[in-house]
Amino acid sequence: MNQKKLKLLDTILEEQKNSEKLLGASLRIEHKGKKVYENIIGTDRKDSIYKIFSMTAPITAVAAMILYERGQLDLMRRVSDYLPAFKDMYVASPSGVHKAEQPITIHNLLNMTSGIVSLGEYGEAERSMTRVYREAKTQVGSGILKSDIDVFNKLAEAYLAFEPGTGFKYGYSADILGGVIEVITGQSLDEFFKKEIFTPLNMEDTSFYIDDANSLRQAVLYRRKKDNTLKRAEVDVKQRLEMEDPFRKPWYQSGGYGLYSTVEDYTHFSKMLLNKGSYNGKEILGRKTFEFMTTNQLSEAQLAQFKMDGCIGYGYGNYFRTLMDPAAATSNGSRGEFGWDGAAGTYFLVDPVEELIIVYMQQIDTGCDYSLIRSLKQVIYGSL
Repeated sequence: MNQKKLKLLDTILEEQKNSEKLLGASLRIEHKGKKVYENIIGTDRKDSIYKIFSMTAPITAVAAMILYERGQLDLMRRVSDYLPAFKDMYVASPSGVHKAEQPITIHNLLNMTSGIVSLGEYGEAERSMTRVYREAKTQVGSGILKSDIDVFNKLAEAYLAFEPGTGFKYGYSADILGGVIEVITGQSLDEFFKKEIFTPLNMEDTSFYIDDANSLRQAVLYRRKKDNTLKRAEVDVKQRLEMEDPFRKPWYQSGGYGLYSTVEDYTHFSKMLLNKGSYNGKEILGRKTFEFMTTNQLSEAQLAQFKMDGCIGYGYGNYFRTLMDPAAATSNGSRGEFGWDGAAGTYFLVDPVEELIIVYMQQIDTGCDYSLIRSLKQVIYGSL
């Protein structure tokens, strides 16, 4: 890669820092197996630990597909075969609430086509999930719900946004898939992750909480002010993001949002994906399974609903966006590059064509500045 062009990244990040739009961040680029760029700015450090939020989901997808390859997980099976509370679901539609006609399958969970939503106030489904989720958290604290499996069955009380398989909606599907993994393996999600993914990939600092011994390594969480500059996040922001006590085990292990990780660890995970399932001679997944996971699996109608920020021109596989239309994305990247991002602005990209990995980490309440991400990617691809 053209190192002179890559130096433009320094300028972009320094301008962000000087304008106080970015007070802490890390960017790492690897090309053809070698680190070609790294920049750590502001309050962050080389070994900072970040909450990666939705970048947890690709790890959960890999865990599920490990079971798939072993013949233990059939994607056409009903979720209710593992979590019985999902047998009789209800859909909240503009005409009212009615019983779902179709069952939720494992494949629906993997593609976010289940109708399961996340918290919010937009529509009856989101409002019901907000209520049920809060009840579940309270009931865990009081001892009524005694396990993660109990929590996932409780979440089945929330309404679906549409008939399973007919639409797309980002929500708690990956969390529910984590519950399915726990039922099949008889292990907690962190146990299975550690044995099958984290240990083989040398991801020593990736977990559902930060060990007390590493407390000083936690990246600072910021929030944006009205003028778009940053300040350290207050307690209420941390509580809303469920980061008020990152040094204690969470009230449940979220396969969609729950992990903390580092640039180094997530680079190891990305290298495994770039190598189509292998890392340093260890095979996590087979090549054909990797190809299946990172291929668009949404129908035209579902793609029309996949209008998330940063995903214009992309399709969606098993918790991965995948570039289908570079022109629509205004991208000089490669068709088939894939990745995902997180609620506090973490972002990763794997490009098998160019043998390229980009891992970017920050901790800002409002998430990615996709204009900044596009600028960084334009420079990086322009350096090839």
